[in-house]
Order: sequence, then structure tokens, then C-alpha cells
Amino acid sequence: MAIANLDILSDAFSYQRPADIDAKLAELRATDGIAYVEPEGIRPYWAVSRYEDIRYIESHPELFSAEPRTVLIMEALEQTNIARFGDAQGVKTLVHMDGEQHRALRQITRDWFMPANVAKLRGHVNELASEFVQRLRDTGGDCDFAADIAFWYPLRVILQLIGLPQEDEATILALTQRLFAPDGYVTEEQDATAVFVETVQRMGEYFTALAEDRRASPRDDLASLLANAKLDDQLLDPFTLTSYFVLLATAGHDTTSASIAGGMLALIEHPDQRTLLEQHPELLPQAADEMIRWVTPVKHFARTALEDGELRGQRIRKGETLAMFFASANRDEEAIADAGRFDIQRKGSRHLAFGHGRHNCLGMHLARMEIECFFGQLLPQLDSVALAGTPTYIPSQFVSGLQTLPLTMRFR
Repeated sequence: MAIANLDILSDAFSYQRPADIDAKLAELRATDGIAYVEPEGIRPYWAVSRYEDIRYIESHPELFSAEPRTVLIMEALEQTNIARFGDAQGVKTLVHMDGEQHRALRQITRDWFMPANVAKLRGHVNELASEFVQRLRDTGGDCDFAADIAFWYPLRVILQLIGLPQEDEATILALTQRLFAPDGYVTEEQDATAVFVETVQRMGEYFTALAEDRRASPRDDLASLLANAKLDDQLLDPFTLTSYFVLLATAGHDTTSASIAGGMLALIEHPDQRTLLEQHPELLPQAADEMIRWVTPVKHFARTALEDGELRGQRIRKGETLAMFFASANRDEEAIADAGRFDIQRKGSRHLAFGHGRHNCLGMHLARMEIECFFGQLLPQLDSVALAGTPTYIPSQFVSGLQTLPLTMRFR
């Protein structure tokens, strides 16, 4: 069954209207679950909306490759990337890789993000959460919760782990926002491709200088670990190293920021859940996970079919792209009971907000803990909270969430 207007799924500005995206994905789930989309300016792809299909794709790297196309972007930008960096078969970022090279690179930082080591950070993360709750109190209660708080708190956590100075936070935040949502920074002088390329170049320069510094003067931080890491007795090549830094510094905070802002909005829109959480703070771990599922900041990743096959009765040809829409999977009632309900008591939802399989999120345990700590500090002090305006959303089909969340808050 043909579904009209599926091209909005790969249109950045459509994600400023999340209800439209959710409705279109629900329509796709209710029909074939998969459809071929041919949007203007973007190479065609199969839109995959069902939970089990996405798990299947992510569970079979021998059939579906992470390279060369991981994200649905404008064809002009894809060609620009190839011209600048070469064929992804030869030069790849961590998210493009599969197999032994991918496992070896993840292993470099994996231990830092395992539950036992993340647990050791809880005391410090609680202190940071307390600082940002105090920042909220200092506003007098009228604030843009997304731009004033949610963007900055996870950024502080991950940049301290990497070893970056506090005075660089604004630079990294600005570069992250331009990298993930270049369409929102288009001017008469720069189109989205130019914005993206300039951002990548600035990030490359920043992290190249950081690596040089840590090789000269190592410290106890992630920057030193990465800068001095070796594979096959060789330091990481400049492209792999800087792209690894970019991944840690951007994905390490942007998705958590979106979950905190979206989680706050969910508590406002579901006051019974906020009351329940205030009365039962032991539910914070489940609430944090539910916020992540509810928001699903990473909207999609793409995979390339390595051979001819079939999915839900559709013929998939070798070389074709399959785009996995994680937010749709996380609303799939066949996989998650009452998936359309925000429920902080939900247990074992098996959501896919962190991905699945070999590319699942390295920082998922840290993200959950950051959210727990923040709301654990905030809710006991919060007397009331209400919207003070209309929330707005970031124009990005890749990583997206609230751009503004104007609130009026009163504290105890």
C-alpha cells in the first residue's frame, strides 16, 4: 500500500513538527512496515519502521553494512564528503565500521563507560547536577530549560571526562549543534553543505591540537587515552583519531541533553507521572530509561544491503539503503506494550534508543546515570512547573530534540 509524503522522514525541517513525523511512522507501521522512498535531493532508501525488522538488520552485519552510508543526507553533501575524505571503504569513522577494526577501536574507550566505572562517577555527577539545579533556582524560575540547562549539564560531564577546559564548552556546543543540524544554520553565504564542511574542519583542527598536547603531556583523561592509543603497534591515523574525538564530544552529550529536556516536557504533560516519581524516587532508574525511550534522540541510522534479500515481502537489492527509524520501533505496540504511553514504572521495555548489536551506544550507562542524578536533585526542590510558551524543535533528521523549552518553575 502506497503511503503519501513519506519523504518528510528525511527532511530536516519536518522534525520541527514531531507530531507529523510520529503520525507518518505510525501509518507506515500500520501498513507494510517498510516502504521505498525517493525524496528530492537525497538518494532513495527503504524506510524501516518495525521493531523486529530493525533488530534483525542490526543483528546481521554480514547482511547489512554500516558503510558507506550511515545517515540520510543531501546527495550534494555525500559527494562533498567523498571528494574531501575519499571512499568510505578506505577512510572510515567508527560509525561506518564493522568487524574486527570496529571492535578494536571501541575497546579503547569501552572500559571507561562500563557500569562499574560509571558507578564510580555518580558522586561527582550528582555534584554537577546540583550545580545546574542551583543555576535553575538562580533564574528565579523563568527560563528556557533546554537552552539554559539541558544543553549544558551533560556537556560538562562528558567534556570533563575527555579532559577539556570549561571555557571551551560553548565552542563544543556550537560546533555540535551545527554538525547535527546544519540546515538550521543556512545563510545567504553558506548552504547546509558549506556549514557542515566548515564545522568538520573546525572540529578537526581543535581535536588535532588536543591530541598533540596529550601526546606531549599525557593526563588521566580520555583525551590522553585516545591520543596515545595504538592498534597493531601504531598510533591511530589522524582521521580515525579526530573522528573518534568528534563522536565522543558530540554524541556524548547531545542525545542526553535531548532526553533531559524531553523528559522534563513529558513530566509536565503527564503530571501523574511526575507526582509518582516525586513520591517514589526509587523509580528514577526506570524513569530515566523511559525518558530516553520516549524521546529517542537518534532518529535514524542507515545500513547498506550486502546482498539481494527480502524484508516483509519487499525485494531488497544489493547496494540499497535501509534507514532504521528508532523512534518508530520504540512506539511499536507489537514489541513494547502500551508503547504510546509514558510510563515511569515500565520495566524491560527493550527499547532501541541506544541502537542494538555491534553499534549500540558506548555511553548508554553514563546517559542513564546523568538523567537519574539530575531529576534526583531537581524534583525534591521543585514545587511547580508549567510551560511558559510553545516548545520548538531542532531541524535535524539525524539527532533531534527540543531547541527551546520555556518554563515557569517555583521551588520549595
